Amino acid sequence: MPADQPLSTLRRMAGARPAGDAAAPPQPRGEAPALERALSTAALRVGDAMSGLGLGTGARTARRLSAAEAFAGFDAQVLCLLLDPPGLDAAAVRAHSPETMAALTGLIVLDPGLVDALVEVQTIGRVDGPARPPRRPTRIDAALAQPFARAILEQLGRLLPPDTGEPCPGGLRPGSFVAGPDTLALILTAPHYLRVDLTIDLGNGARQASLSLVLPVDGGAVPEAGKTLDPEAEWKCGMRAAAMDSPVLLQAMLPSMRIPLSRLLGMKVGDLIPLDPQALTRITLHGGASGLTMAGRKRLPRGAALTARLGQLNGTRAVKIAALPGETAEAGVEDGFGAGRPGGAEAALPGGAERVPAKRDLPDLPALDDLADPAKLADLPEHA
Repeated sequence: MPADQPLSTLRRMAGARPAGDAAAPPQPRGEAPALERALSTAALRVGDAMSGLGLGTGARTARRLSAAEAFAGFDAQVLCLLLDPPGLDAAAVRAHSPETMAALTGLIVLDPGLVDALVEVQTIGRVDGPARPPRRPTRIDAALAQPFARAILEQLGRLLPPDTGEPCPGGLRPGSFVAGPDTLALILTAPHYLRVDLTIDLGNGARQASLSLVLPVDGGAVPEAGKTLDPEAEWKCGMRAAAMDSPVLLQAMLPSMRIPLSRLLGMKVGDLIPLDPQALTRITLHGGASGLTMAGRKRLPRGAALTARLGQLNGTRAVKIAALPGETAEAGVEDGFGAGRPGGAEAALPGGAERVPAKRDLPDLPALDDLADPAKLADLPEHA
């Protein structure tokens, strides 16, 4: 092939370069390698289907950026087309509040050189030489660029695997565009974005431009219609899952007792410490702050204690929670180990009367020597 003959689309897709060009350095692995490859392949397929565009792809990058950084670096005259969240049709989009959609909306950004090339191909049938000075995109430019952007998104839907785990673009929002990046931070409110930039050649190398995807991340699942979106939902879910798997120190302690210091210093191996007869029914469980603040759950502040009772379950020492912080163990106790509702008062009877639990004698406590043998402890009900 002569050195001055442009490369065919097939050779460009295979990675061939014009004679004399140095080999391109290997691309580093980005934040979303599958989306990077899919965007490059989609652009080649769409460009190959548009006669006269002469599109080829170059370097690509994917970066996770904060909202303050995601829109930086764009040309002042770029054309931004809004993308709906994946899986939502126009009716579902209208059902959500503007605040929710602002946190879930993405962008496909077309460089001024690409916009001009698309206009030229659809009017004169070819890319008319090098790029002209950038100009502010108009509604007509947006209308002529939308078929190209829509075709890119359709190809991405075919190329991206359903279980990719990377952010995916939704459909093009009809009739919506933004001229320039200045107002994007006011329109889109997600805390973080994935930005994928792709360098492209147009007119068989006569013009260079760029194509970008900006997709929200960490936005969580799409809420039900009429409900607001929690921007920290995904972070909270991950944090809660990690916290639930973390080990927690929980100590079961008998009631404290006082003995003279002289007796404590004189104790030796084999001495017995007499316990209060009710000691095994007033065990307390101590732990740190639970951090559970979800609606409908009680908060357990630091230093709070739960009342428990000592027994055995399946031949192993066990304690059963008899009361939550602020409640008394006597309420709701029907038998020796609280077979009724733990820690709660009996349900109210019709007419406002309350059922008073019958008084029962507490079971005999095991002797101190018997505590080493769980089989000699009273059974705890398995359903408790």
